[in-house]
Amino acid sequence: MNGSLSADILTAEADLRGPSPDAWFERLDGDSEGLEQALGWSLEHDHEQGLRLAGAVWPYWLARGQLDSGRAWLTRLLDASEWGERTQGRAKALYGAGTLAFIQGDREPSLRLHTESLAIARELSNLGLEADALIGLARVAVLDGDALIMEQRAYGSLEAARAAGDQQRVATALHHVVEAKRRQGRYDEALPLYDQSLEAHRALGDERGVALELHNLGNVARLTGDATTAAAHLRESLEIAARLKSERLIGYCLLGLAHLAGERGDWHRTARLLGASAAIFEKVGAALDPDYVGDRDKTQTGALGALGAEECAAEVAAGGGLELEAAVREALA
Repeated sequence: MNGSLSADILTAEADLRGPSPDAWFERLDGDSEGLEQALGWSLEHDHEQGLRLAGAVWPYWLARGQLDSGRAWLTRLLDASEWGERTQGRAKALYGAGTLAFIQGDREPSLRLHTESLAIARELSNLGLEADALIGLARVAVLDGDALIMEQRAYGSLEAARAAGDQQRVATALHHVVEAKRRQGRYDEALPLYDQSLEAHRALGDERGVALELHNLGNVARLTGDATTAAAHLRESLEIAARLKSERLIGYCLLGLAHLAGERGDWHRTARLLGASAAIFEKVGAALDPDYVGDRDKTQTGALGALGAEECAAEVAAGGGLELEAAVREALA
């Protein structure tokens, strides 16, 4: 077993979950074999350590688009310890597995995993883990298309995070509260909360959180008819996401910029960006948030009608064939 790596991961768990995990992500990039060995040893000899390891590193699997691999490890460890104690390690691993399931659009496992995580958190009177599990269940409501339930669960997470005094979790919960309001079309309520969420992530030094909120602000600006502000926010979000190698967020930014291109009648660019975005989601194995599917389909239909089937397909294929850096350059040009 790579004991040094295991010990370092467990010591640095807060960093992996925190606002600046990139140094750790780069270390794991260079020692993927060591991580596999550590998890394999734990699977055979120490299930609780394995759960704690996987519960710490799942943000790395998410960030690097290794969703299938991450879910496989989490599932194996959770199944192996199914009849074990109700521990913090299990609750954290359940939350990680449930989150990766959500990213891939798998509602039933996500619901089951987060429900058990919440039960353990409450048994242990652990407010931080309770805040996490409630966010997980708020995400399940996204898959259900139920923004009101999402909002209620996100507010529950916000209350638990504030009681725990955990500002990172507070920022995460606030993001989900405001997203729930946006999904209900309550833009007047959402916009000031987006500003609060953006400042909370900036205060933490959480560049991923900043990029995510800029993306969301860009989409709200687009939906409310302010194309100039929308483009500025989406471009800034894309620049940060590209620097952080956050491929899934890059995919969402490309999609937002594709919508804007379509709205101004630049259908060739629209089709290329749609193709580039779709290729990224396919590469990382992530499902598109159901809230975005209708807009995407509308923009695809517009491109098809403007270009014709053959020309539209050619542009989509050209965009889908771009390397990640080339796709970003195309979007920012």
